[in-house]
Amino acid sequence: MAPLQRLVAGPASIITGALFSALSAPPSAPPSNGLNATEWGTNYKGSASFFNFTLNSIPLVTSAKTPQSASPSLVYYNTNTSTYTGCNNQTFSSDDKVALMNPLQFGKTSLTNSTCGEWVQIVNRENTEETSLVKIVGICTDCEYGSLALGPPILDDLAPNVPFYQITFDPNSDVTIANLTDPVNPLPVDSTPISPDGLINISWTLAEAPYSEPQPSPSPTPTASTTTTTTTTTKTSQPTKAPPVKTSNPKPKPKPEPKPDPKPDPKPKKQTFTGRATWYSDTFGQCEKHYSQSDMIVAVNQDQMGTGTSLCGKKILLTEKGSNTQVVVTVVDMCPSKYCSKGDLDLSQGAFKKFAGLGKGVLQLTWSFL
Repeated sequence: MAPLQRLVAGPASIITGALFSALSAPPSAPPSNGLNATEWGTNYKGSASFFNFTLNSIPLVTSAKTPQSASPSLVYYNTNTSTYTGCNNQTFSSDDKVALMNPLQFGKTSLTNSTCGEWVQIVNRENTEETSLVKIVGICTDCEYGSLALGPPILDDLAPNVPFYQITFDPNSDVTIANLTDPVNPLPVDSTPISPDGLINISWTLAEAPYSEPQPSPSPTPTASTTTTTTTTTKTSQPTKAPPVKTSNPKPKPKPEPKPDPKPDPKPKKQTFTGRATWYSDTFGQCEKHYSQSDMIVAVNQDQMGTGTSLCGKKILLTEKGSNTQVVVTVVDMCPSKYCSKGDLDLSQGAFKKFAGLGKGVLQLTWSFL
């Protein structure tokens, strides 16, 4: 059973106003300290939802009364050209391979730590031979950590046996993609609206841009008529005496410095911890912040948390051993050493339920700070 005796929080300390703001932020708040929202060489896991161009875009306007920031996805529709404009100010169509990134990993374009304009290689976790290279053009406001919203061309790459172009998606529908592909009693594809969420289990990494990316135009070369004129003049003109030439030898030009490799060096992976995870019932803790047990929060073991507030407000990525389930939680409390050893965590009931029912009591998790 989980340690239900933990009804009183550990030693309290004064928390700053800045930490109150951090703890009050939504679970999907992007990093605000200049760090990149994603890292090269890291494999992320999540699910794919449907990129609904109609619902995720608004007309592109220039009126000061209707600023472009009114679009939460940062995607706009160009009525004059029937194309879309993404967060990187590049146009695309509904047939291009573009995607929306979850808010936490999209970052902030104002801090230049965003994945806006980055390319990602997506793989179907059920069949790793099905993959697609796509460009991030905006934010999927309702996507969880690790998840992306994808258009039909990408969904077709990842699951070619599912007729996504024939499916009607409705965010209010309780019917899932599994109901359509049920081998015993499948629902009709072309007449049953289904939920756009959780269509495919995916993993993805940052990737290099494809060779088809626009390249700079080459420098202009002399035309044929210019060459002909020069040649003719050379043949018909009489040789003339050359002017005196200085004998001083000019200094040789320095060799140009080699250009750096545009590919960023992969960053070292973050430190990962392993331990038991239980659930508890407190609603106030060491970070002196009231919270609900339905919130995505965690109490860190005393060995790593200490008795201060330096970890308060930090985000932790949880992964259950032997599972693809990942959850992001916020540190709000400390779990005393008599309940939690080093590496152990105490989860809110809401966070625990993301992995299993409360009756299970104990989970085996790996975790790291974001």
